[in-house]
Amino acid sequence: MKPPLRMALAVTSAITLLSGCSTLNASPPVPDDWTPRGSVSALVAFAPGGGSDRSARVIAQSLNELEAGFDVNVENKEGGSGAVGWATFMAEKGNGNALLVAESALNTLPIVYDVPFTYRDFTPLVMFARDSRMVVAGKDSPYDSCKELVEAGRKKPVKTGSSGKTGADSLVVAEFKKNGGRFSVVPYGSTGEVLTGLLGGRIDVAPASAAAAKPYLESGDFKALCTLTAKRYDDPVLKKVPTAREQGLDAEVTIWRGVLAPGGVDEVQRRYWIDAIHRAMRSGTYRDYIASDLLIPADVAGDDFEKYLDTYDRQMKEALS
Repeated sequence: MKPPLRMALAVTSAITLLSGCSTLNASPPVPDDWTPRGSVSALVAFAPGGGSDRSARVIAQSLNELEAGFDVNVENKEGGSGAVGWATFMAEKGNGNALLVAESALNTLPIVYDVPFTYRDFTPLVMFARDSRMVVAGKDSPYDSCKELVEAGRKKPVKTGSSGKTGADSLVVAEFKKNGGRFSVVPYGSTGEVLTGLLGGRIDVAPASAAAAKPYLESGDFKALCTLTAKRYDDPVLKKVPTAREQGLDAEVTIWRGVLAPGGVDEVQRRYWIDAIHRAMRSGTYRDYIASDLLIPADVAGDDFEKYLDTYDRQMKEALS
């Protein structure tokens, strides 16, 4: 039985009462020439400063650069590993002036915890990037590869950090456990905190995004053990780091980043936002973001995004079972 996230349940109970009252008045039909006007919210379910927040601000800025008569504003509603924000967004059902910028934890959180929503409660628009993880250790670490790390974990648990129980770091640990390693996980609130813990010697290794880990590799504070990508990074520094598969491990982690609308939006509104996001993705702001954050460009929209999420969900259930 999955443990409940009480905070999310409390938020959703209040939202249900409010949204139940609003449904008494039927909404007028959406015109064929509908466009958003005025303020558009872009909700991110995590605190400012993290990867999800950065992606939301890039998407908001790129959309605003279209100068199409609306102003996208990022709203942070953190708590419960994303549960509070996503529960709150359920109250936006049918609202074409609301967007959700989310990532793979929207799949994994309902698998691990008993929360009253899944990704199916929202309307997929566009997946605009894929991300992954790499594993780093201190410069004096006895481990030089992820294969050595897993082999060491067969003898006794290796202490690793993780930013959340359902995010990308937890997927790295799950992959290594499938390969026979054992790990003692120290929870942290963000990737930055995980890397600080590694710097201070409180953990032995750390999963991290490539963008977050690269400065420490360049300074010599850390050494890279492997990436969890399908192929090596196309980067002057990171291209030297082998993938876990190159080291003989059956391990790969892919994280999606995308934009969704509330459930119940009209097809006219859905089509409008898919087109607008596609135009925003042609901006220099978006291209610079993909390059600087060492992300994998992606463009999966509408029904194809929905099918991707269905497949991803099945894979995550296998990985976290």
